[in-house]
Amino acid sequence: MLKLPFVLRGNRRCLSSALYLTGDKAREQFAVLVPYLDFHHKLGNLERLKQNIRLRKYPLDCDNLIQQWELYRDVERRKKEIEQYRVDLQKRIQQSSSKEEQQQLKSRAVLARDDLKMLKEQSYKVADAFIANSFLSIPNDLHERTPEEGAKCIYEKPVPPRAATSNRPSNVDPVQEQLEEFGPACLYMTGDAAWMDLRLPMYCSELFRRNKCILFCNPDFVRSFLVEAAMVSKESLFLVQEEDEPVDKVNLLHLCGGGSLLSFLGYFTKLSVFPSALPLRLVASGKRYHFESAQSNEVQVFGAHTTAQGAVELFDEMVQIYQQFYDQLPVGYRIVQVAAPDLRPTESMRVDIELFDGRTQRHVKVAELGYYTDFLSKRIAFIYHEGKVQRFPHVIAGTAMSSLELIKLLLCNGITMQDLPMLNTFENE
Repeated sequence: MLKLPFVLRGNRRCLSSALYLTGDKAREQFAVLVPYLDFHHKLGNLERLKQNIRLRKYPLDCDNLIQQWELYRDVERRKKEIEQYRVDLQKRIQQSSSKEEQQQLKSRAVLARDDLKMLKEQSYKVADAFIANSFLSIPNDLHERTPEEGAKCIYEKPVPPRAATSNRPSNVDPVQEQLEEFGPACLYMTGDAAWMDLRLPMYCSELFRRNKCILFCNPDFVRSFLVEAAMVSKESLFLVQEEDEPVDKVNLLHLCGGGSLLSFLGYFTKLSVFPSALPLRLVASGKRYHFESAQSNEVQVFGAHTTAQGAVELFDEMVQIYQQFYDQLPVGYRIVQVAAPDLRPTESMRVDIELFDGRTQRHVKVAELGYYTDFLSKRIAFIYHEGKVQRFPHVIAGTAMSSLELIKLLLCNGITMQDLPMLNTFENE
């Protein structure tokens, strides 16, 4: 049972990581997930890591990270040495025929046990500082298509000529007329805006379904460990206070909406699929909730492939479906390859869909599609097997449309339901 209203950002608790729990915390907190820690790939080439951080302009201290990595390895090495020493002592105790020697060896074994116990207690702080606070903050590798600086336009549809079809007086603002705002998080739509809000997501989802995507219905809620896995700020989400919730609980409940990437991740967490099930092409329509801003109806796509090359090809196929949708709108738009500094930490590559705003004479982002490599799969333990070898699928995901931003731009460009005949097909069906 949930207690409403939602806990606002100012009332949030400062808690440790829910994605990675050290042994001491796991005694009191339930570890839902153990992310795959790929030390060899992330820290095996420090020059590549430093270049990635530099191109992204990402706030990560590489020198401090390396120092923590060396300390972590040193502690783990010492633990293994003591454990091996205890094994050797046990063998010597069993082989010895002298009671005096056995007693001396047992005394050493007790000291080694106490040393190991003390070292483990100390290692929790080292592991928490290194893994939870530094290693899991390392961003994804950059794809070769990602520009180092400055976005790159890869496709543009010019603004089409359009005859005026509306009888609305020129001095009336259609956005203010049809979108009634009652605060930053409360908005009502009327007239054509309300019809667009209903039919645009339906049409967009149906278009993806016709292009071999499977329709999904995702939950509106997500746990903290998935928010951390996706490297999304918890401050951007509503926090739901559950009944009888312990004060020190770290895996809290957040409201994200079924039209978000987070809602997809819950389904794939700790999921093992057959290689024959890949590639995956999924689409979900649902709400998207933002802290201190109005909710929106959004269409979220998700794809997965066994290889990087296959995932990039799937990425390009999805972009083509995006184009099919936006080509039918009587507005100009462009597809932009996002530069490294503007990527999210989880993204290796991303394209944005930007519609032309006739009033401001500029392009405004309304959709996006990102390529995540196997970065997300390793963090949520989404796997498949090749024989006895465990593999991680390469993931693509993105928002195909966000109704609120799209409708605002359509109205600003003077577009009404009469200019969108493809939406009337739902009326006939």
